[in-house]
Amino acid sequence: MVSVIWAPADKPTERHVVVHVHRDGMPSADKGYFFLSDENDWGGAGPFDMRLDEVIERAKQKASDEGLITVVVVRKP
Repeated sequence: MVSVIWAPADKPTERHVVVHVHRDGMPSADKGYFFLSDENDWGGAGPFDMRLDEVIERAKQKASDEGLITVVVVRKP
C-alpha cells in the first residue's frame, strides 16, 4: 500500500514520488504535478496541471508501478 504524506518536516530519504500542489485558475482550485524524487523537477505543464485528486491518484499509481511506498505532497508558494 502506498502512503501519502502531506508537507512533512523531514522528507523521506528513500526514493519516493513528489507531488507539488499550487492554486490556479478562476475559480481558484488546487492543481499540481508529480515526479520521482531522484529525477529533475520539470515544473509541471502550466495550464495542463492536473486537479489535486487526479494528480494524487496518478502519483500513487506511479509509486506502485515503481515499487515505491511513499508519495510526498508539498504546497508550492
